[in-house]
Amino acid sequence: MTMTNNRTGGGRTSAAAPRPTDTMPRQLSAEDLADLFALSPSEIEVEAAPAGTPDMDPPGTLLARRSAGTTLSGQLITALWAEQSNRNAWVFLQTAGWKRLDPLTDVGSTALTLLSAHARAVASAPYADENPAGTISSMYVW
Repeated sequence: MTMTNNRTGGGRTSAAAPRPTDTMPRQLSAEDLADLFALSPSEIEVEAAPAGTPDMDPPGTLLARRSAGTTLSGQLITALWAEQSNRNAWVFLQTAGWKRLDPLTDVGSTALTLLSAHARAVASAPYADENPAGTISSMYVW
């Protein structure tokens, strides 16, 4: 059996090796995302929300600041409850009963759940702020 090469020049040709930028993943820019989703770059770019800062000082310090919102303090956390739903964790305060931990963000809900679990584990009565929606939005555990 005879094989022939019908290409001009008679030799085999090979494509150039791909450049690393052609095969490596990269972070997409706002312009890339805008092209991909047919949006303007201004619709893609989102600024990070400003982070809250502590507005209380530990007991026994010289500074005393006031916190906005309804205060729930001096009550031990006697129980915790959560389920597989996103951002659905609750604490049972000694006299206030069941209070939902603020479901605004995944990270915030997780942080409040961890603080609550720690407060229960060490039998510390946390200082908590309840927002107008009736959820605990911030917490100090000493």
